[in-house]
Amino acid sequence: MEISLWQILAAMSIVGFGALVQGTIGFGMAVVAAPFLYQIDPGLVPGPLIFSGMMIGTLSARRYAKDIDWKTLGYALLGRVPGSMIGVAVLTVISGQNLSLMLGATVLLAVAGSLLPYKLKMSPGTLMGAGFCSGIMGTAASIGGPPMALLMQNESGNRIRANLGVFFIIGSAISLVLLSVNGLFSKQQLGYGVLLFPSVLAGHWLAGRVAERVEKEKIRQAMLVLCSISGITAIVSVL
Repeated sequence: MEISLWQILAAMSIVGFGALVQGTIGFGMAVVAAPFLYQIDPGLVPGPLIFSGMMIGTLSARRYAKDIDWKTLGYALLGRVPGSMIGVAVLTVISGQNLSLMLGATVLLAVAGSLLPYKLKMSPGTLMGAGFCSGIMGTAASIGGPPMALLMQNESGNRIRANLGVFFIIGSAISLVLLSVNGLFSKQQLGYGVLLFPSVLAGHWLAGRVAERVEKEKIRQAMLVLCSISGITAIVSVL
């Protein structure tokens, strides 16, 4: 079923705002956009939004290329692959209601953990774990940013933007391939992703005008707020 012009325009506005958020703090487009896009048309998630995430990841990685840490990314991507496989399996067996509850609870637990005095340090084990959780959440619901963002919350702003950007490029590509192979990402949905790309460009361009003015602690606070909103929205939507 095709969506109307007004639905596309509404979706572009939402994704544009999400791209502005992600271009500023390093992640958040899917967190902001996914619940609203689903209400516009379920066909806009996860595939088209994952495609948009891959596009803005490319733009962010290009802008902050000198801050990319390939060793850190390697461990995270090792976890992303099996996580993405499980995410595809989840889509085929779990109801939308149960999936929403599960993901919402997971995100809120991650936020609560980040507020504890003990902070998770980036290590091969925690990076693989975050990548694994991101693979499940990103593939099943297009919201794969929170696990990695929470783990990297104490890094510099440019380092967060650069490494999450590359992680989204490769991780999203993995998810899209697996979704396509399993018949869960159609040519029509790819077309929706392409239609949303101009709004991704616009949001990323605007973010470039404000990103350097955002302090590290404000980035961390914004991450926690967005993750909380994501978790609560996912739970409330099925109650």
